[in-house]
Amino acid sequence: MSSSPTHHSSERRARGFRRAGGIVAPKLAAAARRRGFTEARLLTDWAEIVGPELAAATRPVKMTRPRNLGAPSGGGTLTIHADGARAPEVQMMLPILKARVNAALGWPAVAHIRVTQIRHGFAEAPAPFEPPPAPPATPVAPEQLEPVLGTLSTIRDGGLRAALETLARNVLSRSTTRTRPGSR
Repeated sequence: MSSSPTHHSSERRARGFRRAGGIVAPKLAAAARRRGFTEARLLTDWAEIVGPELAAATRPVKMTRPRNLGAPSGGGTLTIHADGARAPEVQMMLPILKARVNAALGWPAVAHIRVTQIRHGFAEAPAPFEPPPAPPATPVAPEQLEPVLGTLSTIRDGGLRAALETLARNVLSRSTTRTRPGSR
C-alpha cells in the first residue's frame, strides 16, 4: 500500500529543522584539518577560549603536531597572528594563552605557541591597488586644435561632437607633454 500524503508530511514535521551549525560543522572541520587544526573549536570559539582582550589582538593561524607522538612535550605548536604593536604584549601573555587553550580542549594539545605578525589565514583582504597619479595635462594650443575642430564641425550629434573634442584635447595634450624638450 502506498503512503498517504498525511504520512509523508508527518515524517517531514518529525524531522524538523536542522541547526545551521550541524550543516556547517563537517565542512568547517574539513577546512580546519587542511589547515592543521584537529580541533575546529580553536577557529570557531577563539574569542570564548582566550577572552575578548586576547581575541582582539590575536587569531589562530595553524596547529602542528609533533612528529614523534610519544615526545615528552606531548602537544603540538600553535601558531597565532598578533596585530603589530600588540605582539610583545601577546608574547608576555603566552603562558596564560597556552593554559586557556589547553583547558578549553581538555587535554595538553598545545606545548608551544609561536607568534607571527605576517598576515596569512582564512580570509585576508588583498592590498588595494592604487594606480599612479596621472601627469597634469598641458593646455593645447589653439592652432593644434583647429584642424580637429574643423572635421568635428560636420558631426550633427552635439554629445558625440563634445566627446570627440575632449578626446582630441586629451590626445594632443599628452603628445605635447611627451615631445617637450627636457621632459625625459
